[in-house]
This record gives sequence, C-alpha cells and structure tokens, in this order.
Amino acid sequence: MFAALYWVNAVLTVVALALWLPAGHLTSRLRKARTLGPLRCVSWAALAATLLAIVPTATTAALIGGALASYGTVVMADRLYVQFPMLLASLAVVLVKGLPGLWRAARTSGDPADPVPVDRARAVTDPWLVVPVQINAVVTAISAYLWWVSPPLGRTAMVWWAVLVVAALALVIRQRRRLSALTSENKGEPRLVSMMRIAAAVLAVAVTVGGGLIWSAERSRLPERHSANGHGDYDLGGGTDVPRAAIGQTTTGHQHGAHAPAAVSGRSVDSLTEQNLSGPVRRFTLTARTARIRLDSGRTIDAWTFNGSSPGPELRVRQDELVEVTLTNTDIKAGVTLHWHGYDVPNAADGVAGVTQNAVAPGRRMTYRFRAKDAGTYWYHSHQQSDEQVRRGLYGALIVEPAPVKGADIAVLYREWGADTVPGGARVFGTTDGLRRQRISPGTPVRLRLVNTANDPIELTLAGSPFRVAAIDGGELHSPGEIRGKTLPMAAGGRYDLTFTMPDHPVELRTDGTGGPTLVLSPDGRGRAPAQAANDVFDPASYGTPAATPFGPDTHYDRHFTLNLDSSFGFFDGKPAMRYRINGRVFPDIPNMVVREGETIKMTFVNRSYDHHPMHLHGHHVQVLTRNGRPVTGTPWRVDSLNVAPGETYEVAFKADNPGIWMDHCHNLFHAKVGMMLHLVYAGVTTPYESGTATPNQPE
Repeated sequence: MFAALYWVNAVLTVVALALWLPAGHLTSRLRKARTLGPLRCVSWAALAATLLAIVPTATTAALIGGALASYGTVVMADRLYVQFPMLLASLAVVLVKGLPGLWRAARTSGDPADPVPVDRARAVTDPWLVVPVQINAVVTAISAYLWWVSPPLGRTAMVWWAVLVVAALALVIRQRRRLSALTSENKGEPRLVSMMRIAAAVLAVAVTVGGGLIWSAERSRLPERHSANGHGDYDLGGGTDVPRAAIGQTTTGHQHGAHAPAAVSGRSVDSLTEQNLSGPVRRFTLTARTARIRLDSGRTIDAWTFNGSSPGPELRVRQDELVEVTLTNTDIKAGVTLHWHGYDVPNAADGVAGVTQNAVAPGRRMTYRFRAKDAGTYWYHSHQQSDEQVRRGLYGALIVEPAPVKGADIAVLYREWGADTVPGGARVFGTTDGLRRQRISPGTPVRLRLVNTANDPIELTLAGSPFRVAAIDGGELHSPGEIRGKTLPMAAGGRYDLTFTMPDHPVELRTDGTGGPTLVLSPDGRGRAPAQAANDVFDPASYGTPAATPFGPDTHYDRHFTLNLDSSFGFFDGKPAMRYRINGRVFPDIPNMVVREGETIKMTFVNRSYDHHPMHLHGHHVQVLTRNGRPVTGTPWRVDSLNVAPGETYEVAFKADNPGIWMDHCHNLFHAKVGMMLHLVYAGVTTPYESGTATPNQPE
C-alpha cells in the first residue's frame, strides 16, 4: 500500500505541475489584455486551469495526510516537514486570494471592445492575484523533484524552505515592478531588450544547472581505493566516544582517488580466526569456474559455478564439527570469495572482498575455517562483485545438522535467472524450472529447508498437509503452531524450515504467480496436491509462543543506530543512476557504526522508499523487538535477513559479541551495489584490505 501511495502521489504531482505551469502563465498575461474581451477570455482560462490544478494538488496533500495518520511521523518525517506544509500553505493562499481575484476578473462587465479600466488592470496585475497561482507552480515543482529525484532530508529541509521563500520574494518583486509600470510613463521596455533579458536568464539557468550536474557527477565518482576502516566520519549511536585511533582513522574528510590511510593500531581482521581447531574436521573443496549447466526443462545456461554446478555442492556438516573449505578459482577473472550467509563465523572467514580478504584471483586458492556451532539452514555465495556473481550462479547451501537426519531432509534453493542468462528468464528450485517430483513414504518426517537466493522477496505456499515453521534463518522457533492455507513471504537471503509428517497423498510446494517451479512430494511419485487458495499470510511477529530473551522493555542499550532507507535519482560513480541510500548517503560516504565488544545494541530500520529492502548484518543475528511500533508477541524472532517493506519500521537488538568489521547492507544486491551498504566496526579492529578500482576488490 505504501508503495502504491508513493507512486500515486508522484504521478499526481507531475499532473499538477503540468496544470499549474499554464495557470501561472495565463495569470501573468492578464496584464497584457488591452480590451475587456481578451481579459475575460484569459481570466476564464486561468481560472479553469487553476481549478483543475487544485484537484491533484489537494489530493496529494490529502494522501500525504492519510499516510501520516497510517504510517506515523517516523516514516513520513521526510514529507511532514517540507512537502506537506508547503502544499497546504500554497493551496490556502490560492484559495483565499488567487481564485477570488480570477473570478472577479472573469466576471468583469462591459463591451468586449471596451478598453480595460485602469483599476481593473491594476487588480489583475496585483501580486496577491498572480503570485498565489505562480507559487503553487513553484511548490509543485519542488514536490515533483522530491518525489522523483531526491527525497527531502532533515538536514536539507531548511534549504527547500529557503528556495521557496526566495522564489516567492522574486515573484512578488517582479509583479510589483509590473504593477508600477502600469502607472508610469514608460509602458514597457523594447521587445529586443525583453528578449535579451529572457535569453540571459535562460542562459544563466542552463549554466547553473549544467555546472551543477557536472559537479555532482564528478563528486559521485568512487575512490580508486577505499578502506573499511573509514574516512573520518563515524556514527557512535549515542554511545560513549571512541578514540579515532581505535578505529583505524587518522584523517578527516573523504579523499576521492587518494590512497586510504593504513590501519595504525588495534587487532587486524586477519587475527580474528577460529581458535578451536580440535575435534572432527569436515573438509570440502569448491572450485569456481565457468560451465554450461542444464535446467530440468533442457534449457542451458552459461553460468559461473562451484564445481561445475549451480547451485554449488550442498555442504552438510554436523554441529560442533570444524569446517574447512578450500576455495580455488579456475577462470573467474574478477576473482571470487566465499561468504557464509547467516552463519556467525569469525571475522577472518566472512569472505568479503576488501574487508576481510583480497578476492581469490584465477589460479589462486584460500581456505576458510570455522566451527559449526549453530545448527540450521544457511547458504554461501561469493562476496566479490556479488550482484553479478550471485546472479551468474556462484552460490550454494550450507546445512548444519544437530544430529543424524531422520526422515526426509530436503534443501530447496529458490533462484531467478535473468533474461540475459537464459531466454525469457527462469524461476527455479535448484535446477528445476518446471515440475519436480520426489517419492516419500507416508508417515515419514519431512523437513523442507527453503532458501531465497533471489534479490526480491518471494511468496511460497505448501499445499496438501498442515505444517509448522520450525526455524527462521537457522534458529529454531519456540513451540511453533500448525499452519494451514497460509502464504509464506520470504526475505531475500532468508530461510524457513518447514516440518510435517508425510501423508498418503501428494504435498506440493509452489511459488507465487505463474511460471514458477513446483516441488511435488508423493508416496508413488505421481499425482498433484489439490488447488488450495491461501486465505492468510504467515506472520513471524505473532507466530509461536513467547520465551525468555536477552532483550526486554527494561533493557539498557549502549548504542542505538537509526537507518533511514530511501532512494534517489542522481549520479553514482559519475553516471546517472537510481541510488539507494541510508540516512541520505550512499556508500562509501555512509559513516561506519562503531561499537565496543560486549555492548547491547539497538537498531531501527525505517523504509521511506517504494522498494523492499532486505537488510542483512554479517556476523550477527538480530532479535526483532517491534514492527511499526507494535511489539513482537510470538516466539522470539531472530533473523539475519530482515525484509523491511515500503512504509515499515523495525526495531531490532543484538549483542556485540563477535569482534570484527562487518558489512551491513541491503540483500537486494543491486541496491547494495549502488549505495545501500555500510559497516559495523568494533573499536580496536582494523583491516589491511582495501576496495576500489585500483585494488582487486569490489565487494558488491
């Protein structure tokens, strides 16, 4: 609903601007009427245009007011302090002054051929008649910019009010000069002078706009080298200060194209490795290489693979085993890494190019080690140019079993192949782009491990059997209840474990919409589950039963970070782009969030955009406290991938118990690529690695 309101308002603003511009132009031309006929004709046209323009403008104001009531001041703060009062004020002045003046002008009596009386000429040139109409055009132009190009920010609100005040003063001064000219002997400047004045104004505007665009494009260029240690700007979340040297920063300001300052003190991320190397070891080798894969339908894809397949090999280990994975790169030119999505590994094993390692170049290798201390469903993928590399196929499942598997335990990885990789695109479960069947005997315990590896949230349904959501993002839920006929919305990067006992008839896992894959489980490998319309949506905030957690109403938080998520059209790395922002900035200009080990941290996510933003903090799971101001009432809801839908607000909490430098980003990886990414930095931890075009590392 919020996204629909956003776009309706944006379109209405353009419609209103298209009406206010001619209304303002017609109103300004009233002074040029020499006889009553043209005066009445232009007055009626200006009146009609103004009335028409009021409709979309008033509708926009009403919708913003309604959204304010529905979503609250936290979500609507960017509109509350700029657009909403501007629209109300401009509408009020045109209703009180502009419309009555135009009505009187249109109703002027007399013969059409009679000259316009001086008092009437002065009345239609009066700033109180003309400027209210024109100022609505200015306000609507500002509003259109704020809807379509760049949403307002708290720190820029006064700038937009200053623009409005300056524009209003300029319009009033110009109109007063025109009014004075009516009674002066000079009836107007020569036409040539007027045209030259207009040309000069147009040239000045063009130079100003062009210069501003060139400056913005150049300023947006990414530095050739950038260090995750930061660039002199960091966010303490309202907590105690941290010495600058403790976070590896020695300078202030952002130096584009300059070599980032080297870490000067503290623990290096390289030292934050798995310390307990005892006990059983589970070893794997993953080789990144290009290969042609075949979908179940027979269609082929020239993919980037691990060990020649996409998804890559399913890595299954037992809880508490030491996991050792050697990554080799055959021919992925940009290099590759392995990131363990959702698994809270030691920082050195996190696999983020330019933060915890250099990308593994062709012909090179790297070994990752971590203890499989937490059972659950996870996945791995490259975090070097991840938007492209995951999209091209560099991902797979990581399953940590708490005990020997009893029954059927099936990992189902959802993926969307684009039309640039396979004609028409493909939505798949693994390599299944149609119908996949699997035999399971009645009475068998079944666990479906669902993983959404796509950039967008998806909705799945399970028909043919009641089931339980046993785990979310790897964590088991407390007393999960039985579910029937509910849609399962999944965040990008998120996981659900579904459990049920196999009945004596087919059970079917389906995706939303048409053209998606289907998994059919049945005793004999035949049949289909009956069509079943979902009548509700699964909501983790109220599912299951409450249990004790480390966080409650009386918890003291050492730091509280707020991340306002939005989008704006502008320049990114010197090119026009839709940028995805956090607190009005894009990477690498977003301040690092600094914490100390052992602190209790709260974070608030506010989505003021029209897109979903699945936020993913590396190295930690967060507990969801509230959604849209309402406390979570069900089982403790712990996630590593939290989908923040348009207009939503979440409060989450976590313990800072895994030292390192951790990426926090939108897991729509394209959004992260064009700005929606920052770092959580532990005081005293630094990195020797850098990212940028002059380095081998481009994490997104």
